[in-house]
Amino acid sequence: MTQATASLVILGKDADIDNFIRKTRSNILDVKGEVLGESIKAVSEKFMDTFWYGGVTSVNAKEFDGLQTLIANTTYNTVHAGSTAGTALSVVKLQQAIDLITFNTPTDLFMTKAMRRGINVYLDSIGDKFTAVRNEYGKMIEYFRGLKITTDDHLLDTETASTGAYSASTGSDNSTIFILSFGPKAVCGIQGPDQVETIPLGDLETKDAQRWRIRWYCGLKFEDLRSCSKLDGITTASTVTA
Repeated sequence: MTQATASLVILGKDADIDNFIRKTRSNILDVKGEVLGESIKAVSEKFMDTFWYGGVTSVNAKEFDGLQTLIANTTYNTVHAGSTAGTALSVVKLQQAIDLITFNTPTDLFMTKAMRRGINVYLDSIGDKFTAVRNEYGKMIEYFRGLKITTDDHLLDTETASTGAYSASTGSDNSTIFILSFGPKAVCGIQGPDQVETIPLGDLETKDAQRWRIRWYCGLKFEDLRSCSKLDGITTASTVTA
């Protein structure tokens, strides 16, 4: 066996709660809860941005590597759509990327909403549809060839391709579709002994406020190259083809 290491990073921010507002606002509104809730939401947004694009556009020792960096082996787990300028999504290329997964059974297709719309238009043109079911909460879940379609607003339609391969998160009109499975040998989030912590730091000397620190020691692990894949270099400006 070859020993490998996946590193944790510190993700978090400080949240200052104004004492005057806290003391004088109606007790119907929990000011502390509102401020901490917004700060924790900001931390989760940063995590998802890093989940996809961390460590890609620049070297940043404070970020963990995102999936665009971790899933980057063109032999085992990556299919390029085509040219440097980006190429229309090909359903054949998408199924080729799905077929690269041989270690696990993939469960999810992650894409932007524009990509999903493009596939829907193509399926409508050939008289086909996404398979759709309702989950236990009544939400409609769409499937493509048995894989759940999941859209994520943190995935971008502004990616750049270089020699047909993903190179940066901004600069053009390209996008990537990820085919993922989750588990200890596939894509797996990692963290320290504690989950997200909110730590009271007390009153500040420089202003009339209390400070709380939101802290999370977290990272991302991708162990087996055959457990997940991606199709990159897809332009959102063209019609989906067979």
